[in-house]
Amino acid sequence: MGSERKRARRYALLSGKGGVGKSIITANLAATLSTFGRRILVIDADLGLASLDVILGITPVSTIQESFRGEQSIEQVLQSTRGFDFVPAASGLPEGTVLTERLTAGVESAIAALEERYDAILFDAGAGIGDVVMFFAGLADEIMLVVTPEPTCLMDTYATIKVLYHTHGTRDFLLVVNQSGPSPASADAGERIAAHLQEVISSHFESQETDPVRIRLAGSIPVDTAVKHSVMRRRLLGETNPDAPATRALTRLAAFIDAAIRNRKTP
Repeated sequence: MGSERKRARRYALLSGKGGVGKSIITANLAATLSTFGRRILVIDADLGLASLDVILGITPVSTIQESFRGEQSIEQVLQSTRGFDFVPAASGLPEGTVLTERLTAGVESAIAALEERYDAILFDAGAGIGDVVMFFAGLADEIMLVVTPEPTCLMDTYATIKVLYHTHGTRDFLLVVNQSGPSPASADAGERIAAHLQEVISSHFESQETDPVRIRLAGSIPVDTAVKHSVMRRRLLGETNPDAPATRALTRLAAFIDAAIRNRKTP
């Protein structure tokens, strides 16, 4: 009796506010996971303000919105770059900001058509807690929250956790602390931020004793000028500066995710 094919592990990368480096982390994480031999699909899930194509330095021929409208098949939209596959989205289209039946059906159809080819799918969702963001969060097996040490960002992250808990019953969150401080102290800074968020959650969630909400630190990315240089050149960190502290931190993050993919259970 043959073993059942394990479906792709789905990760939704979210942030309570914009400008925290979520899309940069998504792109670099996908490329690094591919060097580990993982088959990775990235979907630009920021359907109103897509930017992954800019970060990757590519010009999409078509976007996922065109597949929603029946103008292109999802196969025609799919692009390969940096060792992984990518479904781009358009920017500046109001239709991407409103959760509609066509949008939900289109996304679910695209995932169903593609996912058995991959080990993991990364949804690079928009910032905030809008309906489209929550939809992609609901499709994910894991929520990966990208934060910076700024107090406003941490407050927005707490609010995002609260909404996800009440909307989807999400209790386990992965945390990536970006710009966590200078290397090598950034790892300790990330631990402190994760512990602080956990303390706030434990203090304010009434269900913590019987139904705890948990934060797990997946990675800490230090402040590194190499990141800005790679973005300005529309290249990835592994291409522009493979020995930079941020590059090494992203490799550790990829190793964390790779281990989770390897140990995942068949749904």
